[in-house]
Amino acid sequence: MADIKSSASQIEGLDKPKQDVEILPEVLQGRSQDDLARLGRKTTLKLDLIIMRAMTTLYITNYLDRQNVAAANLAGITEDLNLSATQYQTVISILFVGYSPIEPRRLKDQVSGHIHLSAVFIWGTISACTAAVHSFGGLLACRFFLGLVEAAFFPGAFYYISMFYNRKQIAFRTAILYSGSQLGNAFGTLLAIGIMKLDGYHGIAGWRWLFLIEGIITIGFAVIFGLYLPNHPQKIMGLNEEERAWLRWNYETDQKQQDDSSEVTAKQGLMMAVTDPKTWLLCGTLYATYTAAAVNNFFPTVVLGLGFSRNKSYGLTAPPFILCVFCMLLNGFHSDKVSRDIKLAYESPLTSRRNKSASGT
Repeated sequence: MADIKSSASQIEGLDKPKQDVEILPEVLQGRSQDDLARLGRKTTLKLDLIIMRAMTTLYITNYLDRQNVAAANLAGITEDLNLSATQYQTVISILFVGYSPIEPRRLKDQVSGHIHLSAVFIWGTISACTAAVHSFGGLLACRFFLGLVEAAFFPGAFYYISMFYNRKQIAFRTAILYSGSQLGNAFGTLLAIGIMKLDGYHGIAGWRWLFLIEGIITIGFAVIFGLYLPNHPQKIMGLNEEERAWLRWNYETDQKQQDDSSEVTAKQGLMMAVTDPKTWLLCGTLYATYTAAAVNNFFPTVVLGLGFSRNKSYGLTAPPFILCVFCMLLNGFHSDKVSRDIKLAYESPLTSRRNKSASGT
């Protein structure tokens, strides 16, 4: 415990940094504040186009491949595979069984951009292979291994983008990243409308085309982003020497120190997190949020039960998720501006009220 307190004070105190990170890098010295501001905006925009575009797109595919079983339910997967209601619910739940034991252990290994893309390629392959299942056992196995591979993507992606942005930029970028989940929910149902037109083509059921095409889309993006997604802030394609220097200076100035992974061991960092009450408060908040979000797996079926056609049901499930995207981006933008998140206190009650309204409707 003494080691943990010592490590914490070493990080928080920052009494003796290794060198003055406030000093501009040599390549930037002599520039005016206006020049630095313009350089910063230009560099940040390039960074957003390189990092955030790729990571958000990958998170969209993450949710496409995770939630497509809900769209497949309307397309007859339960009838074709003779699934009972309990078996269908088990297929949905088994995904998160693969998350639980793997996610903490793989988080550290998920920092590299190319490791991310390897996982994306694998889960895209698994999703595409789901099109070939002919039994409850086969579908269950595919969903389990899908969760196993997807497990550390979001925490790993969050840690990955934190390598490139400072604390005043990270809330909005996290909102952009997380908006991918809602876009995935929205586009998943809208995409299903077009894919279902292939129902019966070459003798293949529409829900099989759904898994196959969305899995191939995921694989394609993994290959494309693998051509340029960096593993390190100093190895970003498209940035010149001045932009790399500004990026490093922007990050280190915010941290008030240079990055040094030897300051605290992985074990000490883990114990600091475990003994921090804020960690458990956030875990409780996330638990409640994800419990409420479980309705996403049944949302298309619920809408269909209101008497709408299959395609209308797909279309009507998209607007709530699109609204979520705007709310997330607004919240993240505001949080960066005021350096705190004052909306957490009432977001959960609003979510609860929304779900009650949906149930009542």
